[in-house]
Amino acid sequence: MFDFHVHTNFSLDSSEEMENYIAPAIQKGLKGICFTDHLDIDYPSVDSVFIIDYINYAKEINRLKDKYKGKIEIFAGIEFGMQPHILEADTSFFSDKSFDYVLGSIHATGKKELYMGGFLEGLTEHQAIVNYFEEMLFCVKGFKNYNNLGHLDAIGRYVDRERMPYSSVKYFEYIEEILKAVIEAGKGIELNTSGRRYGLPDFHPDQSILKRYRELGGEIVTLGSDSHNISTLAYNFAEALDVLSSCGFEYYTIYRNGKPEFIKI
Repeated sequence: MFDFHVHTNFSLDSSEEMENYIAPAIQKGLKGICFTDHLDIDYPSVDSVFIIDYINYAKEINRLKDKYKGKIEIFAGIEFGMQPHILEADTSFFSDKSFDYVLGSIHATGKKELYMGGFLEGLTEHQAIVNYFEEMLFCVKGFKNYNNLGHLDAIGRYVDRERMPYSSVKYFEYIEEILKAVIEAGKGIELNTSGRRYGLPDFHPDQSILKRYRELGGEIVTLGSDSHNISTLAYNFAEALDVLSSCGFEYYTIYRNGKPEFIKI
């Protein structure tokens, strides 16, 4: 298996050195690992700057590729925080850089961050969720330099689940449009196993979304643990493969030099 969503100390929210992942990955039997550290341009928090040191990032990945050649495959990735107002930044950042894999994710809506709940200010949970999916749809239609859409229904982590339990069924008209746009653009989605770690009953996205994606013709799905430390590397991947199979998938996907490759489940 391959873990295609892993963070290191090149991300502001992780202190784990890149090389620390290698021995655990080999011990777990992983064939490859893709480092996807954060780039969030104009992140809406004065205390958080998610700008990657690309030169040193690339140097470290290349060093580890050479050091562990023949033992495990290492991929250069990035998790790009998409927001509607930074379309031009998307084009300019990627014009002179090379990645195997770009994971496009939504970490803010209405120029307010999800993590600390700012996106809920002045809104009902319902309207905030609608805004999240509407901005996601705008981004998957407008951004060109991503490969897969990350943790599609992660909004379920951040609403007040006691007051209004999140259910993707309520928002399927938006979710279906997003899935259709992803498929039409030749992109994919990720199966992000971190949902359980956040106290949710399922992975991201949940199985109803995975099934609908497959019914619509979606085939490209990467596996990602969204790890920020080595303890969660390849978290619940055996179950994740079972989930994919039960939803009608025969393959999962990795990316090499920006091109998808399909691996039999």
